[in-house]
Amino acid sequence: MRPLPRSLDPLPDETLTGFILRLAHRTGTTPGEITIRTGLAPHNRPGLPTRLPLGSLHHLNDEHVNTFADVTHLTPGEVTGLLLAPLGDRYGPLNPALTPRRTPARMIYDNPWVLTRSTRYCPPCLAGDRDAIQDTHGGAWQRLWRLPVVFLCLRHQALLQHECPGCGTPVHSVRTANANAIARLSDDALHPWQCRFPTRPTPQHQSEAACATDLTRLDPPSAEPDTVTMTVLLQLQQQLVDLLTAGGPETVMSAGAPVPAAHYFADLRATVAMVFRTWPVAREYASTPCLAAALDTEYISRIVQAEPLLNTPGKKKTSKPYTTPPIDSLATGAVLDIASQLLQAPDSSEARKRLTPLVQRLRDADRALSTYLRRPAWISQPLRAAVKDNWPAGEKLAA
Repeated sequence: MRPLPRSLDPLPDETLTGFILRLAHRTGTTPGEITIRTGLAPHNRPGLPTRLPLGSLHHLNDEHVNTFADVTHLTPGEVTGLLLAPLGDRYGPLNPALTPRRTPARMIYDNPWVLTRSTRYCPPCLAGDRDAIQDTHGGAWQRLWRLPVVFLCLRHQALLQHECPGCGTPVHSVRTANANAIARLSDDALHPWQCRFPTRPTPQHQSEAACATDLTRLDPPSAEPDTVTMTVLLQLQQQLVDLLTAGGPETVMSAGAPVPAAHYFADLRATVAMVFRTWPVAREYASTPCLAAALDTEYISRIVQAEPLLNTPGKKKTSKPYTTPPIDSLATGAVLDIASQLLQAPDSSEARKRLTPLVQRLRDADRALSTYLRRPAWISQPLRAAVKDNWPAGEKLAA
């Protein structure tokens, strides 16, 4: 494949899909044409592709990496840096040792701790940083926005958005049953910062119109968290981003002992599930009333999601609504605030003391989930020791 006559330099922390959108805008073509020119389009299908597999967000094989690099004038390392897979070195839910999957492409399927079918975003970041290229083609759709543990923009000190202010749809979602990494691949009229979701179904034989809302616009904000709450969330987000950053701290305290960063995020994942399934047992750990209230509301929504599953045939999957992180940024920050406090115990004895009420309640409410969360390939050894479930039924666990 011949190199493109023009390309772009990747922006810091940019996703592959975001780069494709900006490159298509710069070259005056469609994202689908870019996927064809760079070798990402499915083979043996005539015409423009209708979908880009979600797996492309996470991993590309060496042939695809090298072809994409040659065509776009990038290095293979720059292409790999557009993917989610490298984040697995520090982020447990993307780490094969802590989230086993048969293939790299399967890592992001049925994995709620990676936002694949939509993304969070910061409007001012999408607008760019007054650089001429970004003024024209927009800022980066960032990789970290795809991780549920990133809920706040540290640069602009604001909670991330997740819905289009025009149509109310999760951003970058697609109205098809087939998973698609980029909506409207054959549309060359949209700017990378515009909403690509169709506004409404159209009569047969008529093309759907995109919502096209400018996602960089700053509408009057809804009720913002109070100053104390924002201070808590900023400190928490800074800690988590530091752990995700290459060159950041290698270890962090979890359940009374230092663990690698990837293990810590795996522990957060399990602790969040424990908090939601046993709510309001851990409510006392909420740093502010605002955060506690956010979780009260979030918990009610999870009960509503779980109730219909009780009457379904076969495997109930009633635990699933409690194991996924919130999509709402404030609720996400609230539950991560509690989970991080539970894990920041100075020693194993204190860790067990903090977690015992949750363990006992979880054992009684959902024994299957209790067992599931303690799988060896799911949480760190210190956390397994703190939540060890080997006492007789009905017997209180000593702190």
